[in-house]
Amino acid sequence: MPVGKELGKYKGTLTSVRVCESNGGDEIVEATYTAKMSGQMSGTAVGTMTFTGSNERGMLGDLGAGYLDSGGVESYKGHGAYWANSQGSWETRGAVVMGDQMLVVEGQVTMSEGTFSISGTVSELT
Repeated sequence: MPVGKELGKYKGTLTSVRVCESNGGDEIVEATYTAKMSGQMSGTAVGTMTFTGSNERGMLGDLGAGYLDSGGVESYKGHGAYWANSQGSWETRGAVVMGDQMLVVEGQVTMSEGTFSISGTVSELT
């Protein structure tokens, strides 16, 4: 996916993490999140991420809404992949459709002291 201009950064937490299904080594993990957005897309993003695969790698889905500081509300849907980069840390990359925009979201999911944190960047898909 070619990445264009960076539109913003996000930082937040995953809550309500639950394993929905486990089948032959693959699991489906679902988590809700709230993240603060900065930059051109400043505001708050809330949604649900679904991870399907193993602790090493798999596919992710993202469904949410952005409550922008400008007063607008934009729903979005994304799909991508995750992979382990160290103990307790995943890298993520996904394509997201928000309104009429195509975006690339790249980030990290980390677990420390029982808390799952998310952070990363949102860029144009060119």
